Amino acid sequence: ERITLTPDERRQIWAQVMLYHAFKPWAVDKIAGIVQSKLESLAQNCTLIHNARIGRKPLSYASLYLARRLGVPFVFVPYHHPRWVGWRYREYIRLYQQADVLIALTQAEKRTLTRLGVDEKRIFVTGNGPNIAPQADPDRFRIEASIPANVPLILFVGQKYRYKGIAALAEAASIVWQHSPDARFVFIGPQTRFSRRFFATQTDPRLIELGTVDLQQKTDALAACTMLCLPSSQESFGGVFTEAWMFRKPVIGADIPAIAEVIDDESNGYVVAPTAEALATRIRHLLEHPNEAARLGEAGYDKTQRVYSWDILTQKTEAIYKAILG
Repeated sequence: ERITLTPDERRQIWAQVMLYHAFKPWAVDKIAGIVQSKLESLAQNCTLIHNARIGRKPLSYASLYLARRLGVPFVFVPYHHPRWVGWRYREYIRLYQQADVLIALTQAEKRTLTRLGVDEKRIFVTGNGPNIAPQADPDRFRIEASIPANVPLILFVGQKYRYKGIAALAEAASIVWQHSPDARFVFIGPQTRFSRRFFATQTDPRLIELGTVDLQQKTDALAACTMLCLPSSQESFGGVFTEAWMFRKPVIGADIPAIAEVIDDESNGYVVAPTAEALATRIRHLLEHPNEAARLGEAGYDKTQRVYSWDILTQKTEAIYKAILG
C-alpha cells in the first residue's frame, strides 16, 4: 500500500526537510515520527517488521520505532556500501546497531557490518535475485536503440555515479574499437550530475547513453546484449549480474570483495581491476572467444538457479523469521 503525507503533515516537517543535512538526527527523528503514524494501521497484527533501505532514513527509523512500540522484532536490510562511513552516514550505522536482525547480501558485507559494531550473531546472509520481466524481446531493444542486429553490444546498467566506473568503461571502448570497430557500448540507468557532465563530452555515436528505463526495457536490453559490464568500485551485491545470467550472458565486474563473492572469476564471469586496460582486455577476449562467453553465461545461469533464485531466497528469509520468532 502506498503511503502519502497530507498537506498538513508536509507543513509539519517543512523545517526538517529544508534543514535535513545540517541537523540530520533532529530531522530524521521528526520526519520518522510522522511516517510512523502512517504505518500504524498497516502493522497492528504483524509479528515482525522488515525494512529494506531505499535511501530514505526516516522510513527506516519509522519502521524501527513502530517495531519497538509494538514489541516485535525489527529486521533491516542495509545494502551497505563500504564507503558509507563517517558523519554523513552515522544515522544508518546507528540503525544497524539497533536492529534486532540485519540481512546482508554477501559475507563481505557481513564482515563490514561487524566492523561497524554489529554483533555478528545478529547478521544473516541471503543474497539478491533477478528482477526482470516475464518475457524479453531483444530485437525490440536493438531497433529502439538503433543498434544493428549483428554487432556486439556491451551493456552497463546502474546509477551513473562516478564510482560505478562509467568513465573507465567508456575509455575501454576506445581500445576495443581498435579491434571491433562496430561494437556498441550502451549505458542504462538514472543520470547524475557527474554523468551529465561526462556524457556531454562524449561525441562518438557508438557510446549510447540512455536514461532511466522501465522493467521491460531493462529486460529487453539484457536479452539483447553480448555481455554485461559493471565495473563499480562500491557494491553490496550487484543484482544486475544475476539478471544478465538469466539470459546466459557473460558478465564483468570490478575486483572488490562483494562482487568477487558473486562472480566466480573465470568460472561464470570475470572480476578485474576497474581500469580501462583491464576492462578492454576481458571485453576483447569475450568478443574473440564466443564459446568461452557462452560457457561463462551458462555457468552464471546455473549459479543463479542454485543460489539466487527467488525460491531459494524466500526459503532463507523464512528461516531467518523462524529463528528470531522462536
